Amino acid sequence: MGLVKYLQVFAGALAISLLLTPAVRAAALKLGIVDRPDANLKAHSAPVAYFGGVAIFLSFLAVLLIVSRGKLTGFHGLLLGSGIIFALGLIDDLKKLSVPIKFFVQSCAAIVLVLSGIRVDFLGNPVLNIIVSVLWTVGITNAFNLLDIMDGLSSGVAFIACLVFFALGLTYGRVFSPTASLALAGACLGFLVYNRPPARIFMGDAGSLFIGFMLAALSMTESYTFHNKLAVFSPFLILGVPLFDTLFVMWMRWRQGKPVYFGSPDHFPLRLKRAGLSVKQVLAVVFMAAGLLGAAGYAVTFLFPAAALGLYALILVAALFAAIKLSKTG
Repeated sequence: MGLVKYLQVFAGALAISLLLTPAVRAAALKLGIVDRPDANLKAHSAPVAYFGGVAIFLSFLAVLLIVSRGKLTGFHGLLLGSGIIFALGLIDDLKKLSVPIKFFVQSCAAIVLVLSGIRVDFLGNPVLNIIVSVLWTVGITNAFNLLDIMDGLSSGVAFIACLVFFALGLTYGRVFSPTASLALAGACLGFLVYNRPPARIFMGDAGSLFIGFMLAALSMTESYTFHNKLAVFSPFLILGVPLFDTLFVMWMRWRQGKPVYFGSPDHFPLRLKRAGLSVKQVLAVVFMAAGLLGAAGYAVTFLFPAAALGLYALILVAALFAAIKLSKTG
């Protein structure tokens, strides 16, 4: 595919998302499917329509079906797996499901990906590759779900990650990942127009789980480099913001002796807000971090082992420093 075709993929997903999102919002308001404020994490001043994830999923799906015609490697597995995850999120939005049920369904969707050929292959042991692929997929799926705690946050971070995966796929001669990355990027950006502060619609679990699942899948479609084997860890940088936030929340909850998985005001964007930043300033900081980590993830694929190791070490030290500083905020 040429650049013009890729631009058409992005523009198509963006246009469909821009049209579908307000339509979904109107339907959600009419049916009373809204997210109401509470005294804990939901600080919005009035009920906000749910189901933005429907617009994201359908925009992505429509474009990918038109462009790929089901012929790209792994397409059917991705379609089935993402459909399972989307349905799970949709049901969870309407009627909260238990954590074990959600993990079980997510694991089944991850196994579908693996069986379709979308998995890691660098560990040398087929069984180990499968286990790591499933754990990675479920982990990233939930990391994005947990990150969806502020207007524009999750969709904006996803958009940045999609652009990096597109650049990687294009650089290393892939077809599937650049196409899917741009389709997802366009769908997320169209939704973001209506989700930016103050949000007029939320994506809900249907959107956040689907996006996380898709990004996990995209991260496993790349070979990443011919320069050094350490570049296989590039996705940890590209998806560094949701991973950092998830690990930070788990650490803070563990320190407090509380369950690590359930909703918590310990997310680092919320701590930045309590430290005095406005929502727009928090988003600017988070998006800048996502962009820098994405650029580092892309750059590491060109570096030789010593330089790659040095970059990983630098980012790890910076992350630990940030975690310690954030843990001291209110």
